[in-house]
Amino acid sequence: MFLRTQTVPVAILALLAGWTQDARSQQYSLADWMTVSSVGDYVWSPDGTAVYYTSNAGPSGTASIYRVAAAGGESTLLTRGQQGRRPEPVQQLRISPDGGTLFFTRAPYFQAYTNVYRMPVSGGEAEALTFHDALIQTDPQPAPDGRTLAFWARTGAGTKIHLMNLDSPSWSRLLLDDGAEDRNPRWSSDGKLLFTRAGGLWVLESASGDPRRLVDDDFAGGVGGGVWSPDGSRVAVTHGASGFGQIGVVDVASGRITPITYEAREHGSPSWSPDGAWLAYTRSDEGGMSNDVILARADGSGESLVLTSGKGMRSSPSFSPDGSRVAFLESTSVRTSDLWTIAPDGSNRLQVTRSMGRIDPADLREAQEIAYPASDNISIPGMLWLPPDFDPSEAYPVLVRLHGHPGQWNHSFRLLTQYFVSQGFVAVAPNPRGSRGFGDGFHDLHIADYGGVEFDDVMRVLPFLESLGYVDMTRKATWGGSGGGYMSFVIATEAPDAFEAQVIRAPVSDWELLAIDRFGAEGRAWTANRTPRRERSEFGGSADEIPEEYYRRSPIHFVENVTVPQLLIQGLRDGSVPPRQSQVWAERMEEVGKSDLLTYVELPDEDHGLRRYKSTRRTRMELMTEFFAEHLELPGLVVR
Repeated sequence: MFLRTQTVPVAILALLAGWTQDARSQQYSLADWMTVSSVGDYVWSPDGTAVYYTSNAGPSGTASIYRVAAAGGESTLLTRGQQGRRPEPVQQLRISPDGGTLFFTRAPYFQAYTNVYRMPVSGGEAEALTFHDALIQTDPQPAPDGRTLAFWARTGAGTKIHLMNLDSPSWSRLLLDDGAEDRNPRWSSDGKLLFTRAGGLWVLESASGDPRRLVDDDFAGGVGGGVWSPDGSRVAVTHGASGFGQIGVVDVASGRITPITYEAREHGSPSWSPDGAWLAYTRSDEGGMSNDVILARADGSGESLVLTSGKGMRSSPSFSPDGSRVAFLESTSVRTSDLWTIAPDGSNRLQVTRSMGRIDPADLREAQEIAYPASDNISIPGMLWLPPDFDPSEAYPVLVRLHGHPGQWNHSFRLLTQYFVSQGFVAVAPNPRGSRGFGDGFHDLHIADYGGVEFDDVMRVLPFLESLGYVDMTRKATWGGSGGGYMSFVIATEAPDAFEAQVIRAPVSDWELLAIDRFGAEGRAWTANRTPRRERSEFGGSADEIPEEYYRRSPIHFVENVTVPQLLIQGLRDGSVPPRQSQVWAERMEEVGKSDLLTYVELPDEDHGLRRYKSTRRTRMELMTEFFAEHLELPGLVVR
C-alpha cells in the first residue's frame, strides 16, 4: 500500500546535542511562512495609471489576477473562482489595446493542456475562449484593432498559430497550414504578424499574402522570438551568437541585423521605449547567477545604462506607455518576486507590490556564491545558504538542493530553502554541467551523458561540504524535483550510502517508459507537451535507436541498491513528468522488499511544482519537516 496525502509519524528521539534551531527563526511559525507569495506576470494599462499582475497571494494560494496603481498601494483581486471547482492558475497575462479586456491562460494540467480566457479589467467571471483537453493553447496576443486574437497551440504533431474572431469566438482558424513549428505570434502597430518558425523569424504582412522570412533558421543558433518597435519598422530579437543569449535589432524592410549586445553573458527580454530609441533588457553578471536591467540605444551605438544593482534576478522589463518608468520583476535570495519600477535614468526606484507577508527579509541571510572542483577540475558553480545566526563552531545538518533540467540555482528567492535554513540547516545548491545561465559551452558538456557527468559533479559537493568544517556530515539530505528528482534516484542507486535522507518530487525513474508516455499512443495528455529532441540530444539517440542507453540510465532497473530513506511526493496533475514515473518506482520498491524505506505521497490536485495551492504547499513543508526530524534524528525540528 502507498501513502496518499498522509503524513509520516515522527519518532520520539533523544535530544540531539550540538544542534539547535536558529534563534531568530523562532519568531516565525509555518503559518507566517505561508503568507509569502510571488508576482508572476504583469501588464501596464494603456494609460499607464495601473498595472495588472498575477500573484498567488489569495486564500487559495493559486495564481490570480490583481490590479494595483502604478504608484503602488493596495491591490484589488479581479478573478473569481471557477464555478464550484478549485481555481486553476492564471498565466500569460495580456491586455487589449483599448485597455478594456484582459486575456490569459489557465492550465488544468501543468504542461499538458491549457486554455485561453478573457475577462473585463473590472474583474468578474472569466470567459473561456478555447475548450480543448489535449492541447496546449498559449501566448494570447490581441490584434491592434481588438477584434482578432492570435495564439499558438502545441500538439504531438508540432505547433501552429491560430486566429480567433473575438466578435464571435466560437472557433479559431489556422494562420498557416504549411508549418509544423510556428509559434510566438506578435502584432505590429499596423497589423503585420511576426512569428517564429523552426528557429527562424518570419513576418506576414497581410492576411492574403505569403509569409516572408526575416532571419534565417541557422542564424546565430536561431532566434527566440521578436518584439516590434513602436513604428513597426524594426524587430528586437534574442539569438544565440557566441553561445550566450544576445540581442539584436532587425530592420524589417532589408533584413539587416544590428547587434546590440556582444558580451559573454546571458541577455534577454528586450522591450522598446515608446519613442523607439532605447531597449530595456536583462544581462547576467560575470558569475552568471545574478542579473540586472539594462537600457541601451537601439541604434547599436553602444550607449547603455545599468538600472539595477545588487545580487538578484530580474525579468520582464518594460517601459510605461509614456516612457517615464521602467517596470521589472525582481527576486533576491531574501525577497520573493515583486514588481518594481524605476526612472530611465536610474533614479526613483519604487516597489509596487509587497509579497513577503509576515516575513522580514532582514531576518534572513543572503545566499553566497560558491565554486568547487569537479573530478576533472572543471569549476562547478553553486549557491550556499547559512542560518541567520550562523556560528562556524557549530555543526549543522545540510540540505543539498538538486534543480530541474535544464535549470539553474541563482540569487532568486527559494521559500522552502529559506524555511529550512531558518530552522538550523545549511543548504547548498550545485549547478552541475547541463545547467543553464553559464553559456552553451557549459550546458552542452552533458550532451550524450545525461545523468553521468551531472552525477559526478553533484557528488563532488560532498568533499566541499566537509572542508567547510561546520557541516554535520552524518546528517545530510537531498531535495530535488523533476530532473533533480531523477538525479536523486541516480544517487540512491549509484551511491546509496552518500546521504541519510532524500525528498523527491516528480522524478523520472524509467526513460523507456517516459518515451512511451510522452510520444506514444498511451500518452494522450502528455503528447501535447514535448518533442523527442531533448532525449535524443542528451542520450545520443532516441529510445528506439539506443535502447541500451535508456535502460542503463533508468534508475528503476537498480532499485535493489537503495538503502536511503525516501519521501516521494507526486502531483497527479503533472503533465511534464507523468505520475507513472513515481508509481512504478513505488511498485518496484515494494517488489524488492524496500517499501520500509519509502514514504510515497500523491497529491491529487497538485501539478509538477507542488505549488499550485497554499494548502498543499503547507502539506509538503509539514511532510518534509517530519521526515527530516525522523531520519536525520533532529527532534527539535518541529512544525510550529
